[in-house]
Amino acid sequence: MTDPSLPPLETRISRRLAEVLGMPRLCPRRACGRTGCCAAAVSADGEPECVGALQDFHRNLFAEQRKIAGGCAARFSRRDPLPEAENEAQTFMLRLNLSAAVAALAEEPANRPALRGWLRRLRLPPLAPPPRSIAGAFLRFGRVAEEEETFVEGGQ
Repeated sequence: MTDPSLPPLETRISRRLAEVLGMPRLCPRRACGRTGCCAAAVSADGEPECVGALQDFHRNLFAEQRKIAGGCAARFSRRDPLPEAENEAQTFMLRLNLSAAVAALAEEPANRPALRGWLRRLRLPPLAPPPRSIAGAFLRFGRVAEEEETFVEGGQ
């Protein structure tokens, strides 16, 4: 039975994904930045406060990652295995989204024993830093890239 004091699963997934991506350090709420945990209100679009301040391309990236994390949570509900990753970048992003989904699902104590069993069966590769193909984008998430700063400063 779902705990009525918990926010909906989609809200929990959005907050945990924001944490995994390091968004609390950019959040205007002092409590989020201080604790590193997202406690912000989530908009109707499913974005925590800190994500709403990002530029469009980062907001779109967050929305795509939220869909993948939601898919991971749905696969847990059906006890299905995760999709196969085709390369290192997909494996890294799948692990990232899986950790957000698991953290959101684990907030409900009744899910924890089943989550442990599901995670044991998944057989994911060990945690690794982002592959070179996406390392720059991942490390820059939430910040303006140099070429974008030039474009903004030029007033165009």
